[in-house]
Amino acid sequence: MKQVKQEAYDFAFIGLGASNSLILLALIQRNLLKDKRVLIMESENKTENDKTYCFWAGTNDSIVRDLAPIISHRFTSIRINETEVQNIENQPYHYIRSIDLYQHTLDLIKKERIVVYRSAVQHIIDEHELYSVHTTDTFFRAHYIFDSRPPIPGKIGKNEIYLKQSFFGFHVRCEQEVFDKETFEMMNFHVDQHNFTQFMYVIPFSSSEALVEFTRFGKEALDLTYSKEILDQFILKNFGSYSIVADESGCIPMTTWQNPKSSFQRVLNTGASANLIKPSTGYAFKNMHFFAEEVAEHVASNTLENFNSIGLSTKKRFKFYDKLLLIILMRWPAQGKRIFERLFQKIPAHTIFSFLDEKTSLRQEMKIFSTLPIPPFLKALLLYLKNEHWLRYFLAAILVVAYNILSLFNPEYANYFSYVVLVLGLLWIGIPHGALDHMLSQKPSFSLPRFVFKYLLLIGAYFLFWQIAPALALIIFVVYSAFHFGESEWIETGRKLNSFGAKLHSFLIGLSILVFIVFSHWEESSLVISQLLALPTLNLKPFALLCIIAAAGYLLSQSIRAKEWTFLRLLILLILGSQVPLILAFGLYFILQHSLNAWEHLKQGLSMNALQLHKKSLVFTLGALGIFVLIALNASYIQSIEGLWATFFVFIACISFPHFLMMHLFYKTKF
Repeated sequence: MKQVKQEAYDFAFIGLGASNSLILLALIQRNLLKDKRVLIMESENKTENDKTYCFWAGTNDSIVRDLAPIISHRFTSIRINETEVQNIENQPYHYIRSIDLYQHTLDLIKKERIVVYRSAVQHIIDEHELYSVHTTDTFFRAHYIFDSRPPIPGKIGKNEIYLKQSFFGFHVRCEQEVFDKETFEMMNFHVDQHNFTQFMYVIPFSSSEALVEFTRFGKEALDLTYSKEILDQFILKNFGSYSIVADESGCIPMTTWQNPKSSFQRVLNTGASANLIKPSTGYAFKNMHFFAEEVAEHVASNTLENFNSIGLSTKKRFKFYDKLLLIILMRWPAQGKRIFERLFQKIPAHTIFSFLDEKTSLRQEMKIFSTLPIPPFLKALLLYLKNEHWLRYFLAAILVVAYNILSLFNPEYANYFSYVVLVLGLLWIGIPHGALDHMLSQKPSFSLPRFVFKYLLLIGAYFLFWQIAPALALIIFVVYSAFHFGESEWIETGRKLNSFGAKLHSFLIGLSILVFIVFSHWEESSLVISQLLALPTLNLKPFALLCIIAAAGYLLSQSIRAKEWTFLRLLILLILGSQVPLILAFGLYFILQHSLNAWEHLKQGLSMNALQLHKKSLVFTLGALGIFVLIALNASYIQSIEGLWATFFVFIACISFPHFLMMHLFYKTKF
C-alpha cells in the first residue's frame, strides 16, 4: 500500500454530504481553518442534483443567512391535503438543491486550498496520538476526523422501531400554468394508502414546473414501478399533461434506534450517524446546521477533549412523542392518514413547525394532542408502557390498591384475593418460565429422559437436604436466589456478566431485593423462618429499617450508576409490595419482575413467541405442580398459614435450584 504523506492533517472529513459540507462552511465562515491542514475524502465527483434539502426558518435565522447564496426557492404559503392555504411568511419554507450545496462547498474549499482525495474509506486505525484513515489505495493520518459514513444498525433492540421514509418524485413541466409558485403542498393524502401511510409532496419551481414526490412511511420501501404508476395518475388528474425533466428518489430511516458515538475519542460521527434525523418526520437538514454551529463553537473555544461526544440534545418528552407516532405507523399504518389530516386541519402550520423544532410549551403540546384521535395514541401508549416495562408497575399498583380496599371491608376476602393473584401469576408465567429448562441445553447428545432424571434427582437431593440441615439449606437458597435474581436484573439492563465486578454487583442487587422484601415484612418473615428452622422467632425488628434503607440505597445507587430506569422501577415495585402481606409482595416481584424479565429473555434467546413457549412448558408445569403436592403431603409442619407458606418456599427452593443452574448457563451462552 502506497503512503501519500507522513505529515498528519489537523482535520479529516470522510464524505462531503450535507452534514460535513455544513460543518466545513461553518468553520470557513468563522475563519477557523486558517493555518490548518485539512483533507476531504469523497469517492463521488457529483455532477447532478440527486436530492433536495428543505427547512422552515425565519428570515433572520442563522441558517438562512449562512445559506442565502444557494437557497433557490422560498415559499411563504403552505397547503396541506387540499385545505385552505396558510400564510407562513414569518417562517418561510426554503429549498436547496444538493448539487448547489455541493458546488458552493467546493468553491469555498478551493479558496482555502483544502485537499479533496477521490477514494472510499475502508477503516480507521487508532495510533494513539493520531488516527490513520485507510482508503482503497492508500492511507492518511489526522488528529481529528469527521466521519459521515452512514450508520449500519446492528441488531435492533426488541423495544426499538425501524421504519423507512421512502420517496420517488418527478420534476415535471406541465403544459398549463397550474402551480402557485408561492405555495408548496406538504402532504396530500388523496392517494391509495396501500396499508401504509402515503402522500404526495409538491414543490413548485414556477407556475408550470414542480417537484411532485410520492412518499411512504412504512416497513417496506416504495417499489419503483408502483411509484411511477401512482405519480402518473396523480399528476394527470391534478395538473394535466406533463413531461419529465428529472427524477429523484431516496430512503430515510425513521427510527428510535440511536447510533452510538464513535469509539475513537477524536472521531466525530456526523449526519445520520450523529442521530440528526428526526425519527417521526425524517427532517434532518436544520439539525445538521445546528450541529455544524455546535462543532464550530467547540473548535473556536478549543474544547475538543470529548470530541466524539459533541452532539445535539433532544428533550425527553419529544422522544416520547416520536416513539408513540412511530408505534402507530408501525402497528396501525392506516391511522397515519387520519392523524396527519386531523392535525393539519386543527393546528396552524406555524405551531406545527415549532412543535417539530421542539420549541413548544407543554400547554401547546396538550392542545395539539387534544385534536388528535385518542384510540390509536392510547393503544400506542399501552404498548409503549408494556415495552418499556412500566405497564407491569401500573398493574402492581392496581393490585396493591385493590388488596387494601378489600382489607378495609373484609380482611378474609383480601387474603383470598392475594392467593388468587399468586396462583394465577404462577400458572401464567411464574412456573412456566422455569419449566423450559429442558430447552436450554446446548449439548448435541441431549437426552430428555436423562435430563428429567438428573433434574428430579437435584430437586429430591435438595429436598432431603432441607430435612437434614434446614438452616444451611436456607442460607444456600438465599445465596443462589440472590445471584439468580440479580443475574436476571443485570441482563435486563443489556450488560454482560463477564467480570468479577459485574457478578458481584448482580449478586448484591439480588440480595438487596431479598433483604427489602424480607425486612419490610419482618414479622411475617420471622414466623415463616421459625417454621422452616423449627426455632423460636428471631427479634430483628430493630435492624429492619436499617436493612431496608441499605437495600433501597444500593438499588438507587445502581440506577444512578447505570443512568437508566431499570433499578428505580424495581425499587418502586418493592415499595408497592411493602404495602401488602409478604406472600403478595413476593408474588409481585417474582411474577411481574423476575418471571416476566426471564420470559422475555427466553423468547429472545430461543427465538420463540409466548404461545410456543407455553406449549413447550406445559408438561413440565404440570410436573412442577405435582412436586408441590408431594412436598405438601409430606410436610409435617403445615398446621398454620405460616406453615403453608414455609412449605411453599421449600417448594420454590427445590424447583429453582436446578433452574438457577440452567439459566446461568443460558445467560452465559446467549447474552
